[in-house]
Amino acid sequence: MIQKQNIKMTKKTFSLIGLILIIACVFAGLFVFFLAQGLPDPSAFDDRVVPQSTKIYDRTGKILLYEIHGGEKRTVVSLEKISPYVLKAVLAAEDHNFYKHHGFSIKGFARAMIQNLLNPSQLRGGSTITQQLARNAFLTLDKTMVRKIREALLTIKIEKNYSKDEIIELYLNQINFGHNVYGIESASKFYFNKEAESLTLAEATYLIALIQSPNYLSPFGNHLEDLESRKEWILSRIELLKYYPKEEIENAREEKVVFSPSEKGEFLAPHFVMYVRGLLYEKFSEEELEKGGYTIITTLDMNLQNLAEDLVEKYGDFNETQVGAKNMGFLAEDPNTGQILAMVGSRDYWDIEAEGNVNTTLSTRQPGSSFKPIVYATLFEKGFLPENIVFDVAIDGRTANFSTNPQSPYLVTNYDSKTRGPVSLRTALAESLNIPAVKVLYLAGVQNTIDSAKKFGITTLTDSPQHYGLSLVLGGGGIKLTELVHAYSVFNQDGIFHPQSSILQIKDSHGVIIEEFTLEQKQVINLQTARLITDVLSDNSARAPTFGWDNPLHFNNFQVAAKTGTDSEYRDAWTVGYTTSLTAGVWVGNNDRSIVSQIGAPGAMLAAPCWHEFMEKAVQFYPPGTFNKPLPYTSEDIIRSSTPMLNGQYISSQEYKNINTEETIIKKEVHNILYYVNKNNLLDSPPLNPLGDSQFWVWETPVLLWAQRNIPNFDTEYNQNLGPEYIPLKPIQENEEIIEFPDLPQIEFISPDNGVFVSSDFNIEIEINSTDGIIDTKIYLNQKLLGSLNKIEENKYIYRINWHELISQNEIKIEAFDSFNQKGTNSIIIFK
Repeated sequence: MIQKQNIKMTKKTFSLIGLILIIACVFAGLFVFFLAQGLPDPSAFDDRVVPQSTKIYDRTGKILLYEIHGGEKRTVVSLEKISPYVLKAVLAAEDHNFYKHHGFSIKGFARAMIQNLLNPSQLRGGSTITQQLARNAFLTLDKTMVRKIREALLTIKIEKNYSKDEIIELYLNQINFGHNVYGIESASKFYFNKEAESLTLAEATYLIALIQSPNYLSPFGNHLEDLESRKEWILSRIELLKYYPKEEIENAREEKVVFSPSEKGEFLAPHFVMYVRGLLYEKFSEEELEKGGYTIITTLDMNLQNLAEDLVEKYGDFNETQVGAKNMGFLAEDPNTGQILAMVGSRDYWDIEAEGNVNTTLSTRQPGSSFKPIVYATLFEKGFLPENIVFDVAIDGRTANFSTNPQSPYLVTNYDSKTRGPVSLRTALAESLNIPAVKVLYLAGVQNTIDSAKKFGITTLTDSPQHYGLSLVLGGGGIKLTELVHAYSVFNQDGIFHPQSSILQIKDSHGVIIEEFTLEQKQVINLQTARLITDVLSDNSARAPTFGWDNPLHFNNFQVAAKTGTDSEYRDAWTVGYTTSLTAGVWVGNNDRSIVSQIGAPGAMLAAPCWHEFMEKAVQFYPPGTFNKPLPYTSEDIIRSSTPMLNGQYISSQEYKNINTEETIIKKEVHNILYYVNKNNLLDSPPLNPLGDSQFWVWETPVLLWAQRNIPNFDTEYNQNLGPEYIPLKPIQENEEIIEFPDLPQIEFISPDNGVFVSSDFNIEIEINSTDGIIDTKIYLNQKLLGSLNKIEENKYIYRINWHELISQNEIKIEAFDSFNQKGTNSIIIFK
């Protein structure tokens, strides 16, 4: 009885399930029938969805820079007119079973459907060539399950109406290859200036690689490595499928392919446009941008952009002719907002053979001394001040140890291979002295400096502190021009960081604003630190002993804070600086990182002239103001402490008392800064065990040698060893007997001017001013000593140069020594 009841229940259950399945099938059939009614006729390729292009404008919204899609450039050709390499490449990359299936890859379609059901917000493909044709030619932008079903139904129709050869011919004539270029024939002519039937295997593989993401992988954009990887993957697929012999595939791998667009100058500000376009592809899909009709208002100021492009062309030609520097990069931004105002990534974007499409403002290069302000700012954050003293001395360039191992010294010299003794941090930064800079980094800490750089928006310093070591202060870590310019804006903004931006507004096809710029800010360093750096970088008097008074970083009518940089091998030259309303930077070098000039080509010579002219002309659009001065020093500032070196004095005087005789003596001492200062906590100075510091004797020995040579009676009156019976009394702070040294000799070139061309023998006319008299002079031509200057009257000197001793570019350097053996230096560049 129970078994009969169970059987009845089972029959009822199966009947109910069957009924549900029948109803579900009916509804599914009706749903599919309903969807099929609205499908376009695949035999009518003119009845397709008309896409709306995405337009990119300047900051006014009036100047059109570029259109994504913007009208299809297409030339239809038959399959017989297409290289067989193209056919094999597209099969290998997109659908190797194309000639075997009936429009679908069952495995791929099932996998995609399951993933789409599990993640409806992230619909996936798995599409065959026929499916791609159905989607791209007829359907809308919807990313829904309904569209996927309509795509499947349309695929069936296409497979029914066309042969396989016809389908792949339609596909190759329909597909997007970027830059508004559609179809294989137009793509072949655009990228290679040839017909599709003449494409090599390598060229065909590159074009098919673009199908995956034509705008992102554009050979004229910023993702060439990704394009190369995609091309290599396709060749590997061709090899796996045995479409061609291995030797032929290897030849394709090694072939040097040159992209040469047939239409040059087709859009404005190309590097900036490609940069913005890349950002847009992070927000939207290819399909959305190509057909969605968005309006993009960027931050670009065409007045500054046109000025920057003109100057990069002008100085780029000059630099290549004179010293072989073949490329330049330029970036300007509004420091008050972080908005990019001008971007020039190379001398000629359209010169693909010279890699002009590579945006050097986004390339990681060695910044040289232009990184120093970030290091000094890190030190100032600890409480150090521009008036603090360090010694610019080293024995044979040994400035520090890389580690506690004394056998691993870090050898550094200044630009002129000379040392200057005690210098303030202001002088060290303004004159860009390398030996003090290494000491500054050690005092600041490598990790602390890396952390500071990250706060400034620098993203490239990702290795460990040990990887960079103390070379970081001289540009040992690569940086992008975009990020270094932005970092300088932090100084401009009293320590406030604004995220860098290039887009002001995004509107959809109906004019509705879907994204808009909003000002963001974050205090990343102290206001006082930022103002101190600005004060030093705008101090032309402090800079003049090295760069001369009329240097390209100085302007007579307004304030500018600036710094140059040159990597140690003269591969990269930089100038970055700012007014209150504008920050700009210039990079000069070669894309292959080859040396620019064998005789040396610093940033002050290669990058600064372009930067100077830009800043000078840009004031009409962005008028500069006056920098805020640093806040007055308070009683808590270390400058007012009794600690030597921190109080601006390098000779310390301490009174001692003999506990047995009541006799008092004054002990004078000269030591390196580590003797007096706890670098980790200034308020806890002096350190308990300064001699235990790994750098102490590396710094101390040259200081003592310098003192012996330069301080009278040093051996008998200074650094005396007192017995235990002497106890220190209150430090002497008033009426100290300090040896004051005069300023360095000041050298000014009267004739010729810096950067002139000469065509015959000529006189070098020099004026030298010194408060303590000049005892010797030297003149160098291209680092070769010629002799001493001839004095013709008070402070006036002359020397005749033989024109035949010149080369195309020449450095003339003058050195002058006063009675304290202090040296002043100045130099100019002249051309033959």
